[in-house]
Amino acid sequence: MSSKDVKKEKKEKKEKKEKKEGPKRSTLMPPKQDEDTSSHDSSSTSHTVDTPKSVASPAINGSTPVTKTETSTPATVPAVSPVKPVETKPVAEEKPKSPPAAKPEKPKKVEKSPTISAAATEAPVENVEVEVASLESTKLQANEVEHAYNTYPQNVYSAFDKLQTFARDLNTQLVTPEVVFVGRKSQGKSSLLEAFLGETFNAVGRGGVTRRPLFFHLVNNLSAKTPKFTVKRDQTNDKDLVLSASELSAELQKRNKVATEDPVVVQYESDRVTNVTFIDTPSLLDSDSAESSQSDREQLLVNLCRPSHRTLVSVERANEWGKVDVTNFIKRVDPEFTRTTFVFTSFYSHLSHLTSTRDVNKFLSGALPEAPTYFVTIPSEGVRSKFTAPQDFQKKVVQAARRDLDTLEQLQYDKRFGEFVGVQAARKHVLDLAWKSYEESVPKILNQLRVNKTQIEQQTKELKTQLAGLDTSKLRALSSNYVVQFLQTVERLITGTSEGNPRLNGQTLDEEKNDFGEGDWVDHSNRPIRFDPSSYNILYWEQKLYGGQQFERLLSEFKSVAENTQISSVSLSDVATAAGINRLNNIPNYHWAASDLAQQKSQDAFVPLIEQLTNRSVYIMRRLAPIARSILESRKKKEGSASLNATSSLVEDADHYKYFTNHVEDLYFKYIEKTAKYCQEKAMDEFYSTKTIYWESSADYADRRLPLDRNGAEDTKNAVENMATELFAGLRERITKNVLLKFYNFFLVPMQQDLWNEVQGKVNTLLDDDFEQIFEVNDTKQKLTKEVEVLTAKLAKNSEQDKSFSQFAGVFSKKGN
Repeated sequence: MSSKDVKKEKKEKKEKKEKKEGPKRSTLMPPKQDEDTSSHDSSSTSHTVDTPKSVASPAINGSTPVTKTETSTPATVPAVSPVKPVETKPVAEEKPKSPPAAKPEKPKKVEKSPTISAAATEAPVENVEVEVASLESTKLQANEVEHAYNTYPQNVYSAFDKLQTFARDLNTQLVTPEVVFVGRKSQGKSSLLEAFLGETFNAVGRGGVTRRPLFFHLVNNLSAKTPKFTVKRDQTNDKDLVLSASELSAELQKRNKVATEDPVVVQYESDRVTNVTFIDTPSLLDSDSAESSQSDREQLLVNLCRPSHRTLVSVERANEWGKVDVTNFIKRVDPEFTRTTFVFTSFYSHLSHLTSTRDVNKFLSGALPEAPTYFVTIPSEGVRSKFTAPQDFQKKVVQAARRDLDTLEQLQYDKRFGEFVGVQAARKHVLDLAWKSYEESVPKILNQLRVNKTQIEQQTKELKTQLAGLDTSKLRALSSNYVVQFLQTVERLITGTSEGNPRLNGQTLDEEKNDFGEGDWVDHSNRPIRFDPSSYNILYWEQKLYGGQQFERLLSEFKSVAENTQISSVSLSDVATAAGINRLNNIPNYHWAASDLAQQKSQDAFVPLIEQLTNRSVYIMRRLAPIARSILESRKKKEGSASLNATSSLVEDADHYKYFTNHVEDLYFKYIEKTAKYCQEKAMDEFYSTKTIYWESSADYADRRLPLDRNGAEDTKNAVENMATELFAGLRERITKNVLLKFYNFFLVPMQQDLWNEVQGKVNTLLDDDFEQIFEVNDTKQKLTKEVEVLTAKLAKNSEQDKSFSQFAGVFSKKGN
């Protein structure tokens, strides 16, 4: 007999034996079927539910079960990331044949596809009961559901609440971890989010898709014994809405109708969570979608996934590894997969394709070794709608995971992969990542706490030293040093220095006039005198100046305005009143009238200009005080003393005594006013009396001819007016020159010399009582004493915080163990 005939005979004997015994575990492995579009992960079956006890390969896709004797169950090894296990050489298997029906009724056939469609058809309604029966038949261990969803003991969440309080007290912030769910349409992103939370809020609705990003903020709130949902306001509703889980579903579906980049934000408060943000994203579009839509959608997802602090969860149906494609998108935002966790849904359905131990271990080991990978089954939407209570839904999620593990046990899988099966395993992994990020923050907060303690101790020590050394003699030394520095700086600004930052503190001519407030020069009738600075040759009128150079520009401007001032019009009435009782019938009488007119007209023209010159000079010099202060502060920063300004010694820094520094500036301002007033009085001496003008100009006008018609009013007026105009021009030249000299001698020079004696002398001669009053010594001592008391209390609180923080940090870091 040939070897071929021998094999054929063995095969026939085997088939007869199997027909006699019937299939051993067809009840655990469903035929492959399309899945519910909303659940994205239907595990409904159309077969009877029995718990097999034999160890046999399942009847897959109508195949005959084959008893496996050649492959033994691998020994349990320590939990590791999924790696390809060592395989035993498989025994050649023959192509299985269809087994006889397990029941008289022939199961309804479901059309199968070689690949999993992105738009799966909805599971038949009648299969929900079958799926429920399948899940209910799965036995759970005691407290398995509670252990799955109560990730950590309650004291961990209480410790987390305390850590947040400490962080706020230290003006720091615990950065909330963010987890982004990414995948194609109907692959189970939203369903996985529901399974993670253990709440059936059905974010997108039956048969729907995610059109807007959904930000689910999990917030630790120890008072929220029952989860509290708050939908934050957006363009669809201008108020925050506090809703129940059942109400949340309708609200989310309403806000999910229109596709937009603006997220829907939901706050989920509970006493059983740490702060985490889950981000459900719109689905990746297929390659056959419109190019513009696909590009916009991918850019939105890239923007959501790119921030390096966000963890990525790639969600995709379990399939042959060559058909997995979300990985290509993940590589764009996380090329090394350092932030990505892969979750493959519909695992129970995919197990129907695996016919042997070799097949299942080959599939499980095909995951990327560099990234955590989990295989989950989520109850279909029909099951979720039937079991809406959180505890019931959570039980079904855990039963689905247990059913997957039972199925893998039947296939004698490599148990190293067991810890990567089930929603609770993926959920714990993601929450552990969040927990780890908070754990890494603990040393930073503790370090900040202890840095604060050191700073408080140093401040307390310094304040006590200052309080002990606060006496009049030391304060007099401080005051003298400050006055010298202030006056030296003012003198430098007058003589010339760029230390005052001209770009910031300098003024152009227009800026000076606008800031001064009075604007243009005005004549005796208060009419503005307008001119082009460039045509008047005014120096540096476009440059930013301060101090001595700004004062020089003012004098140049005054000189140009004065030199271009003309005598105002002369009327016949002016001539008649100027002549007085004398008849205008000789040269002396004409000369007297002209002198009187020139004297009056010069006063009208130049007194307003001198007053404006005085006021502008005072303004320019007063500006030097704040500039000098900024220079002194800048010097302190360069010397490094400003870094400890809050606690720098009270006997080393006069800035602690604002009343004193203001007193010094007030002495400076008073001296400016006094000097300017004296200078203006000196300038007014230039306006001679009529007699002086007459005597001074008599020789020049002795040979002048009289008008031929001495009784003619117009000729007389013209003769006197011409003579007065000549006298006015001479007066203008003399007054302009002498006023400039007097402002140099009686205003600018004293600002450089006499100012020192004035200010320093008055400060140094203060009586002790006045001195202590200016420096507010008693108030300062009381202030220091109070600050020491406050710091002492802060130090005690800090020590208590250190102790408490270490205690709670220990509880949190050890996860309550």
